[in-house]
Amino acid sequence: MRVIAGTRKGLRLQVPPGHIVRPTPDRVREALMSILGGFFDGEQVLDLCAGTGAMGIELLSRGCGEAVFVEQGADALRALRANLAKARFDLTSAPRAEVVASSLPQALSALKKRGARFDYVYVDPPYDAGLYTATLSALADGALLRGGAEIWVESRVGLDLTTLPAGLSHQRARRFGGTTLDLLTYGTHDD
Repeated sequence: MRVIAGTRKGLRLQVPPGHIVRPTPDRVREALMSILGGFFDGEQVLDLCAGTGAMGIELLSRGCGEAVFVEQGADALRALRANLAKARFDLTSAPRAEVVASSLPQALSALKKRGARFDYVYVDPPYDAGLYTATLSALADGALLRGGAEIWVESRVGLDLTTLPAGLSHQRARRFGGTTLDLLTYGTHDD
């Protein structure tokens, strides 16, 4: 696995051994970056169930200003921190990266309390963990989102996202083999 483009293009990322982490494949990341426009100008990113950090690192490499990575698995956290160090992203660099080592519900609550707000959110929990509904409900109140924020949900083909909490709208879905990426938006571009 590697960073596809930007300031860290070609950087190889560490992946923990075994099947603990399911990294987003290069082709899916490349397709998503193409949909998003390829490069960015300081946007804020929230990478939920970040695993190796591949998605957030790709966004930082392409010009996003800050990424917060939420992960709780010990092996995944080791790989994530190693990848951020290798990419030379930390809290004092520009762009900035922060790791929140916590469960998803606790992390979302803590980020809300400190007033964090994001332009892009990537949601990629373990497919069978039952976290999709609660995560989208927690995001739908808008406390973590800027107007017009985009939420990308990676799931196994077959997840039904047609019924969403108020505040979120389904825009489109793209299928990549057994993986689906759904684009949801929050509000309008008013911030």
